[in-house]
Amino acid sequence: MLLMDVLERIRRFLFHPTKEFTASKDETLGDAARYYVPLLTIVAAIVAVAVTAVVLILGVVGISGIGKFAPLLGVGAFVGIIAVGILAVLYIAVWLHIWVYLLGGRKGLTQTVKAVTFGVTPILILWWLPGPNVLLAPIWALILVILGVMVLHELSQKTAIFAVILAILVPLVLVGIVAAAVVLPMLL
Repeated sequence: MLLMDVLERIRRFLFHPTKEFTASKDETLGDAARYYVPLLTIVAAIVAVAVTAVVLILGVVGISGIGKFAPLLGVGAFVGIIAVGILAVLYIAVWLHIWVYLLGGRKGLTQTVKAVTFGVTPILILWWLPGPNVLLAPIWALILVILGVMVLHELSQKTAIFAVILAILVPLVLVGIVAAAVVLPMLL
């Protein structure tokens, strides 16, 4: 029954996100983790199997000795994806929450973490498709995160969009400034 509940929840976040975010207002971080971590684990398991298979194939084709590392590399990929996936969602949520808070969102960090963990559903579902994983999934996830911030923090649409844009643009501008400071002296 749990699998059917998760699949139904995925469907609702993908196709009826405002209703689903409204329904998730009173949920805990634990509820968000019970949704996000299994999806992330499926991604990690598939990647681990793929890494193991590729390394085994490389060992057969002629790269001597690499095949014996296949299981280790597969486990490393699995653990790495789980760790990076959890740390990334927490980092993104905290960084986004700074901007949400500055723009009036006072419902707490938990709501922002839920907006991000539920909002990345399209990425976790479409990651393996070459076209959609680059084009469709990130845009869809961005829209879901904006809707999540808007609903869970009870902000206007413009304010939620502005908070998410600031959370994206500020690091990009800082990286651009640092890159220019490093590259420009080399060109002169």
